[in-house]
Amino acid sequence: MRSGNRSNALLVELLIVVLFFMLSSTVLLQVFSTARSQSALSAKLISASNAAQDAADRLYAAEDVESALKEMGWTQENDAWRLPGDSFDLTVSLSREQQPCGELLRYQVRALSGEQTLVELPGARYQEAAQ
Repeated sequence: MRSGNRSNALLVELLIVVLFFMLSSTVLLQVFSTARSQSALSAKLISASNAAQDAADRLYAAEDVESALKEMGWTQENDAWRLPGDSFDLTVSLSREQQPCGELLRYQVRALSGEQTLVELPGARYQEAAQ
């Protein structure tokens, strides 16, 4: 009878160890899946940020903004320009203000994923009037 109690205790201890490892693996799977989704979101944000920065730099350097946007493959929709992408879309909204010595061009570059704004970059450029 004593050996039966000893083997039962061993089985209970093994069951507790197996249960502990099962719970640990469940927690680790949740941690790793959360880390993977955060990594994917981070990669998407970095890609959107780089694309928006590239668009803002090109707009700042362009002599004629509309023709530069057309050359880059942007399409005009209402008051904004749009460039669709794989996981996000880029939009540019332009506004012009006439000044005594030239024109102030303001633009807003946005990277959108659905309705969520990932990145928003404002910019402005002053162009002197031709004399």
